[in-house]
Amino acid sequence: MSLEETSYTPFERYFMEIAYDGTNYSGWQIQPHCLAVQEVIQKKLTGLFDRLPIHIIGCSRTDTGVHAQGFVATFLTPERPSIPPERVRKALNHMLPPDIRIRTIKKVPLEFHARYDTAGKAYTYVLNLGPESPFTGRYSWKPIHVMDVEKIRAAAQRLTGKHDYSSFVVERANIDDAVRTIFRIDVQEFGQFCCLTFVGDGFLYKMIRCLMGTIEAAGSGKLSPDDVTAILEAKDRSCAPETAPPRGLFLMKVFYDPAERDAYTLPCLPFLLS
Repeated sequence: MSLEETSYTPFERYFMEIAYDGTNYSGWQIQPHCLAVQEVIQKKLTGLFDRLPIHIIGCSRTDTGVHAQGFVATFLTPERPSIPPERVRKALNHMLPPDIRIRTIKKVPLEFHARYDTAGKAYTYVLNLGPESPFTGRYSWKPIHVMDVEKIRAAAQRLTGKHDYSSFVVERANIDDAVRTIFRIDVQEFGQFCCLTFVGDGFLYKMIRCLMGTIEAAGSGKLSPDDVTAILEAKDRSCAPETAPPRGLFLMKVFYDPAERDAYTLPCLPFLLS
């Protein structure tokens, strides 16, 4: 794979793991008339590297209001100025707003690609099954109806495997192939919160939020496990319930090693991960 074009001769490629609160952003990717996470970081990097236009390649896109704990992005550095990865991390975290943080930076081969070299991703969606506070609504979704966690588990089990997920995609006409593999959906309880962690080879536009709309309906008893299977097999978005809101969704981890992907477990509530 050829390197992306730059106005300078590429010297090294830096790999960043990024955490951000997506509340105030229109997602990761730069777009007109909205503030995106990518734009904020690129401006700081450009200033850091003597106004050379640094372009970041992200592992994927996240929607407006979606959060991340382990988003991955890379960029090509010039030979001069030469700034070691750890100094870049510290400088960026000093300049960035508090809702964006660079967790790690390291060197990777020039040919490495943040998106095409992935072995999978883990997303977690947080349901609040208890009382709301002024803070829980920013990072979780509280369904209107009472949820049964065992029914949530039963519905999630029906949605794993390799399938055509057309029933769970917004703007299906813009996607060539809706077949993806969800290796597992882990359901964990942390106090009043129920976390569903989706580990898969890749996810389509708003796919997890669409899946969560169906899982929520099953958790409330509106849908049976067989209903969930029928919606999946219909391959028709109009057969599924509404899309869940973005505020409960976190991109937790991007994997470049299948063994790391298979061993991953959510350690705690996503918004409490330091």
